[in-house]
Amino acid sequence: MDIWSWLGKLKAELRESGKGQAVDSLDRMLQHIFNLEVTQAQALLPEVKALAKTVGNPWLEVFVGHWEMRNRVGSLLEGETALAQVVTLFERANREDARQCPQSVCVTQDLVSCYANVDGAGWAEERIAVCDETLQRLDPSWGCFSCISYEKADAMLDDGRPEDALAFLDEQQDKILAAGQPNHDCMHEVRIATLLQLKRPEQAWAVMAEWDAGVKGHEWPTERQQRLMYKAQVLAQLQHDDEAWALLLAEDELIPRYRLFWLCALEELLRRAPERNTQALAKLLQKVIEQHDRNGAHRLVIQVAAISIPLALQREDLAQARHHLKLARTHIGQLRRDRGAQTLLESLARQIDATCSQGETTLR
Repeated sequence: MDIWSWLGKLKAELRESGKGQAVDSLDRMLQHIFNLEVTQAQALLPEVKALAKTVGNPWLEVFVGHWEMRNRVGSLLEGETALAQVVTLFERANREDARQCPQSVCVTQDLVSCYANVDGAGWAEERIAVCDETLQRLDPSWGCFSCISYEKADAMLDDGRPEDALAFLDEQQDKILAAGQPNHDCMHEVRIATLLQLKRPEQAWAVMAEWDAGVKGHEWPTERQQRLMYKAQVLAQLQHDDEAWALLLAEDELIPRYRLFWLCALEELLRRAPERNTQALAKLLQKVIEQHDRNGAHRLVIQVAAISIPLALQREDLAQARHHLKLARTHIGQLRRDRGAQTLLESLARQIDATCSQGETTLR
């Protein structure tokens, strides 16, 4: 059953029963999520969850829970702070009265995504196993087949297996096309991410051109930010710097998910434009790392520190470099598996020490 067709019928029934105001709130919440208005979406959530509870419809409970997690886990990149609720939602979605709901499969994506936010590399094996089990139950003509395929390929990247991820994506794409379906944006995204990790920007650009060509009519802000930030990363690797800089959206336009992509493009561009490594960027990096810290996104804190510390040293901001190293170290013990994190932080610490030593030599 198509989830949106089912929802349309349910909303009509709820309006007839006098619950029109709550249905309007549900519609507004979804609009806010699609428009990346995360705060406004969160504000409407209590009323929408109350509606689901009052109606007593298991499918509606799962639907609302999934979209709450798309906002929190997908857009805001919450990790540990959302994990307990995601696990509860996953258990709810797999009870007998909700298992046939089309959105139940999407809750599997919420669960896998949340573990990716907590510690993508540390939970990679478990994420792959969950995706494999789920894919066995999905038809390639369903949209969720692409979503779960994306999650598996993303986990394979976190597992350090980009060549395997690319081979897997080829297999899944063949199945999707054979089922008469087009490639979804998420499949373009993860293929580009894979090719960039393999340092094949020319091939990534070919995928990007296909993605751009598929944009027709209205493009939701979430789709636009996703596409433009990946395009900026590809252009940066191709060293088409002017075009890449022009694509970088203003920081305050971006949700945390796409701000991370923005930061990856920026890191590459700043190698050739160090004069743009300003104090304004320092403030942004502070905001990004603190948000991941609050959300319990342990590996993401370390990944941001790996970008921010060299940039801080470049602009002689030892205070920020030391602070970000100290913050990253507090997350080491909360990783599922180390996967090179300790070695990375030791390397960053040596860079800080070397900069301090050079400063002392200069003073002498």
